[in-house]
Amino acid sequence: MEFDMLVNAAPLLTKALGQTLLFSLISMCIAFVLGFLLAEVSILGGRVIAFVTRCLIEGVRGVPLLVFVFLTYYSLPKLGIRLDAMYSGCIALAVFFSMYVAEIFRGAFRTIPKVQTEAGMALGMSHWKIQIIVLLPQALRIALPSLMNIAAIVIKATSVMSIIGVWELTLATNELVMRTLAPFTFFVAALVLYFVLCYSMVRSATYLSNRLNKSQRF
Repeated sequence: MEFDMLVNAAPLLTKALGQTLLFSLISMCIAFVLGFLLAEVSILGGRVIAFVTRCLIEGVRGVPLLVFVFLTYYSLPKLGIRLDAMYSGCIALAVFFSMYVAEIFRGAFRTIPKVQTEAGMALGMSHWKIQIIVLLPQALRIALPSLMNIAAIVIKATSVMSIIGVWELTLATNELVMRTLAPFTFFVAALVLYFVLCYSMVRSATYLSNRLNKSQRF
């Protein structure tokens, strides 16, 4: 009986899983770019800019994700920006996790010896060229495991988007539960799907990190 319900619901769950992956990918890409830029501004800017950036990062990180999603969803229309709930949710996730990405990048850049920056300046390279060409590849190698862990967290965090009516795996699961009155069956199925996605992400991070470390030795 329960197996038959899962088989019948498989197409819907598969579609919902695809939506979850899409929202995760959009949010992660934006978060990585924003986080990198915030880290750069924090490092290359003056004391005032670095202080403002630090306050912004700590301020957003101190807010619960659910509250930040609601704040984004209801604040944008007040600013004259009317977006679909999906876009509002992706923006909220991207901005929220970009603060964590910024700290990861900032820490990675700080571990790189300053002599490399000095060498780049001696060659006449601009600060941005040094950051992009010389330091960024090394920072990515250092930050990769942490960035992949953030990616796994973003996948799980997309479930919060269901609160504002975005159709993804959690909302689809809830719809199936309301229709079939079988909460255990479908939420366990959702749990397994989330676990497979996140575990694959973490294992991929470990594999890539090991490969990069081996290539660096040679």
